[in-house]
Amino acid sequence: MRKTLRTLVIVTAVMLFVIALIGCTKYAKEQELQALEETKAAAASAEQALADCKSETSNLEGQLAEAKQALEDMKAEQAAVSGRLAAMGN
Repeated sequence: MRKTLRTLVIVTAVMLFVIALIGCTKYAKEQELQALEETKAAAASAEQALADCKSETSNLEGQLAEAKQALEDMKAEQAAVSGRLAAMGN
């Protein structure tokens, strides 16, 4: 996913650079303006996708931290129960 997003951003940047080089005339052609608008839309879409991915990553990291904490709590409880069972057996 990250490679695809990175590739999309790079392609967009290259397209903007090419459009800038081609557009050295005083007036831009209709096709050039349309290509520029499409490129801007693609860049905005890529930025939104990146923001979504970062948000999802943040959420998943939070869930992982909660799961690790729950695991540690359960391990501590297991140790306490094992200790009590050992004490009862003596």
